[in-house]
Amino acid sequence: MSDAEQIFVAGKEEEIEQKAKKVPKKAEQAVDFLDKTQQRAAAAYAAYIEAQRQLEEAYKEQERQADGAYNEAVERARKACEESIAQARMAYEESIAQARKGYEGSIAQVLRTRDEAERKAQEARNETIERTWAIFTKARK
Repeated sequence: MSDAEQIFVAGKEEEIEQKAKKVPKKAEQAVDFLDKTQQRAAAAYAAYIEAQRQLEEAYKEQERQADGAYNEAVERARKACEESIAQARMAYEESIAQARKGYEGSIAQVLRTRDEAERKAQEARNETIERTWAIFTKARK
């Protein structure tokens, strides 16, 4: 080979070596790009898992709040019921007491009326017996 051919071939060899060096750089860049993409995908997946966990916690918190509101409403209803029962019991006892007073007053009045009627009947009886004996004794004389 001539010098010119050797220079040309040597130039081609250097060019091929440089191109060969460039190919790995492009391959490395592609690998780097894939690594970065994979890292971003892993980060996105981790963020997705974290978002799912937060969503689950939010649902659990909402459930706790709903349970709390339910328990509070049940407790208020229970207290209102107990208060109503207590008020009804007091009204019942008051009405019983008033009815008892009315009953006792009526009984007392009826007893007074009976006693008065018995007293008047006794007086009438006594007067009748006195008159009868008075008439009997006058007739005997």
